Amino acid sequence: MKSILTFLLISFLYLGSSAFAQSEYLKWRPLIINEKQRIWYDESSEVDSTTGTFNVWILQMHRPPLEFSELPGKIYRSRTLYGVDLKTAKYGILQVIYYDVNNKEIYNFNYHIDNYPDRLKYTYPISDNSFMNKLITIINKTNSKVHN
Repeated sequence: MKSILTFLLISFLYLGSSAFAQSEYLKWRPLIINEKQRIWYDESSEVDSTTGTFNVWILQMHRPPLEFSELPGKIYRSRTLYGVDLKTAKYGILQVIYYDVNNKEIYNFNYHIDNYPDRLKYTYPISDNSFMNKLITIINKTNSKVHN
């Protein structure tokens, strides 16, 4: 009887702690998959129709792996949260997470620019042949289907 109570208590504590854990649901779709690049995007990102802005997670595999003197180990995968302004055709980086060969997080950096003015938040122009331009084309097609 004592072992059953112990088992139930441990099960309750385990299930209770995981029920309150913050969960993040990302729906990955391929964006560019070829010999040079392997990039996916979170298709659950939605454009704010009043501001023309949205945030999107991009998952990227790195071959060869990236190396930064400031970070321990080689980076085989990164997940980056971008803020995009469709009106100005610019974007900014909000957060970056780097992973090792075993998908273990090496480093997580948050730029904390959520409350910055748009001119400082969206600083990088979107070039014609970039993955960001391809992403915007897909997002625009998706939004036009939803609104029609």
